[in-house]
Amino acid sequence: MSPQSKSRKKKQGKAPGRRPEQKSPYGALLESAAALRSESWLLADAWASELYATLWLAGSGHTPMVEALKAMDDPAALTALRALSGVGSAEHRAEAFAAAETVAARGVAEPSWYVPGTAADFRDAFLVTNLLGDVEVVAITQERAGVGETVLFMRQPVLGATAIELFSTPDEGTVALLEDMIASTPDAFQDAVTPLSASDVYDRVWPDIEQFWEEGPDEETEEGLIGSEDVRHPVQLIALADARVSALVPSGYVIPSISPERTDEVVEAFLASEHGIADVEAARAFARIVASSAVEQNRDPVVYGPASLTAVLILNVAAKLHVSDEDLALLPEIVRAWAYFTADARDLPRDEARAAWDEELPTVLAEFSEAYADPELEAERDGQFR
Repeated sequence: MSPQSKSRKKKQGKAPGRRPEQKSPYGALLESAAALRSESWLLADAWASELYATLWLAGSGHTPMVEALKAMDDPAALTALRALSGVGSAEHRAEAFAAAETVAARGVAEPSWYVPGTAADFRDAFLVTNLLGDVEVVAITQERAGVGETVLFMRQPVLGATAIELFSTPDEGTVALLEDMIASTPDAFQDAVTPLSASDVYDRVWPDIEQFWEEGPDEETEEGLIGSEDVRHPVQLIALADARVSALVPSGYVIPSISPERTDEVVEAFLASEHGIADVEAARAFARIVASSAVEQNRDPVVYGPASLTAVLILNVAAKLHVSDEDLALLPEIVRAWAYFTADARDLPRDEARAAWDEELPTVLAEFSEAYADPELEAERDGQFR
């Protein structure tokens, strides 16, 4: 209404005005939840996990939304709460479940996929890696209401989860799913599919989940995720992963720790190997840095590949230590010797592993050199290489 027409109406006498219709801030949420009612539990979990991620990225609280849904006599609200009770932390799941029970007690219809008292039970799990063990896929299959559901965790040591995917397990089983993945990405992975126990999966993946919640996506990724339907990132399924992985072990379970003594063992083994470094103290200093970094991350020091070695060189050397020009000149030789040593220590095929390292080392060293020349990292250094 323009200011001019508003003025004319006033001259004719003030008529009772109608208040603008109040739209629920949860209208879009309820609409999308309604579409899930006749879908699958698997899709509901994925939907809830993405909703959880949206709230987390926006800094919005979980509780206000749950309380608002709890007050509604709406099948879509109950669907949303049933879905939310399957993802996120134990506290958030319990909060959503209690709210769902309250709504259901008022006679609101349940979604078609919901089966009371059903949990996702561990069926099997497997590991696939590349030759140098630097890229891993951990597949965990759980069964709920007679349906197999597989979560794939793509991860790298040091860097953590790089992607998470969710699948309805094929009738042929989890191994068939992984074999299809290997066949569709030639040379990316070894053919071996290694069985894992439930605790093996937890030991490998749970630290990634904790790391992700602590660090979150970087700013560029976060900006791309908000308001975009085209970007796929671990944040979208991290809440689902949290719930699924935490259910693998009993309450109070503690991940076994690698002994600090392992650092000394590996450093001495490296120095006793045919490393060919004339400056033994430079070799010792480097080996101690990378070995202790791995132990601090609860990784065995000999399990290194190009991505993990690059990460440690940047995070633990370029960002922390002053390295003399003489030692910088020695680093390419030392890094290559360390790479070969780790491959031998894991009994990898010698020629194949060394060829893989030779292909990757120029990139590893170039990325380290670029980081070491960064003025911002230079300003942070407060230690010495040796």
